[in-house]
Amino acid sequence: MGLGNSFLKHLFLVVTLAILFNASVVLASQSYKAITTNNHSILVSDLEFVLVPLTKSELEIEAAAWTKLLRAKAVEVSKAEIKASNQQKAIDSAQEIADITKESTELVNKKAVDKNKEEQSKKELEEDIEEIKAISKEYSKVTGEKENKTEIKTDAASLESLSKKAEEYSKKTEQIRKSTVKNLTDLKLELNLLISRYLLVLDALDSKGGDSKEMRLYADVLSGVRIDIADSNQLWLAAEAWFVSKEGGVRWLGNLIKFVVFLAFIFLLASIVGRITDAAIAKNRNLSKLLKSFISLTVRRIVLGVGFLISLSFIEVDIGPVLAMIGAAGLVIGLALQGTLSNFASGMLILIYRPFDVGDFISIDGVSGVVDSMTLLSTSVKTLDNQLLIMPNNNVWGTTINNVTGSTTRRVDLVFGIGYGDDMDKAIGILEALIKEHDKILKKPEYMIKVHELGESSVNLICRPWVKTEDYWDVYWDLTKRVKEEFDKQGVSIPFPQRDVHLIKSDV
Repeated sequence: MGLGNSFLKHLFLVVTLAILFNASVVLASQSYKAITTNNHSILVSDLEFVLVPLTKSELEIEAAAWTKLLRAKAVEVSKAEIKASNQQKAIDSAQEIADITKESTELVNKKAVDKNKEEQSKKELEEDIEEIKAISKEYSKVTGEKENKTEIKTDAASLESLSKKAEEYSKKTEQIRKSTVKNLTDLKLELNLLISRYLLVLDALDSKGGDSKEMRLYADVLSGVRIDIADSNQLWLAAEAWFVSKEGGVRWLGNLIKFVVFLAFIFLLASIVGRITDAAIAKNRNLSKLLKSFISLTVRRIVLGVGFLISLSFIEVDIGPVLAMIGAAGLVIGLALQGTLSNFASGMLILIYRPFDVGDFISIDGVSGVVDSMTLLSTSVKTLDNQLLIMPNNNVWGTTINNVTGSTTRRVDLVFGIGYGDDMDKAIGILEALIKEHDKILKKPEYMIKVHELGESSVNLICRPWVKTEDYWDVYWDLTKRVKEEFDKQGVSIPFPQRDVHLIKSDV
């Protein structure tokens, strides 16, 4: 019995403590009051910081408080919309009365030519008066004014007076409606501001395990701003209110100014970084002109691209979806432009391995010329007759590249033929003398003069001096001319092709 009583006492104590704990939690949650609704126009950034430490139960209370605010503001908007609608109906009714009374006045002033026309005019006038009464009754319902039960007289003066009175009513009501529409526009803007902060609270609630589905649906319904586009006054007032609003035009104007100023700064920064890059890579002689140009251009574009993405944040554009869109677009473009990407890859390889540079004389696939320019997709070559050929980089990299001017020096290969009866040593001496006295022929590497071959008509001497690459053709042409002149002076012949013909005499 003692053990049983002890167990029951301990069980009772545990249950009591559990009840007290739950009660304390409930009381604590009930004692919490919403704090974010104290300032309806709290900055979005500030509201985000306030919501971070709040628990799920506290956020539910905050969401309920914001829902209450939204409902109250939505009721105000609805009342203002009804008021504006009724005022517009009153304006339309008063204007219609004015128009009909003008027509009726014209009927009264008509002089009947015959009895048939007179009767017709009277009938039309009676119909107009009945219509005026009906419209007047509707006007009284809208404006709340007491209906005029007096009989409408059919004389011109009475009808004209009624028309003027109706026009005055219309103008007066129009002024009142302008004020109502302005108030309505302000209320809608306030409602939208509340919704934007309400959604932040709901986001915070969802992030901590809450369920805001129904509240989001409510916000979606309220967020639809209904403006009568047929009403120019309402449109103008709505636009004006948005422009002067701190959360509307003023805010976006500030964002736009920040965006433009930052873009200007980025362009300036790209220019400065580009110049620094140019100065840095100019010191590196191992880099080709093409690669230097590519690096400089790439650095500038990277700075501009990153700067532009950052600048989008100033106009409140989420960069994440933009980057995702760029990635998806890149994938699609990559699949669609496989050939172009192949040219791009070849262009990168050309830049890295430098088989040629701008200004080099190259020969590719039967095409010879000077490299004029190069992009990542194509290479431009200017031929000796000044034709500009643009070749895809894939074709350039995929074939043999003969870079004629790739080295700083070149060997000039010349062959001179002399007669079999001429003195070879004399001819070799003439060649040596001409080479030594020529100012564009290099001392090192040394030249070479040898008897090359015994031809069909001549003894061929090979002459191989070394020159700077840019002097190749000048030396080639000049030395050829001088050798001919000197051979002629010193009696060294340059024979024509000869053949021995043997005649066989036959006995017939």
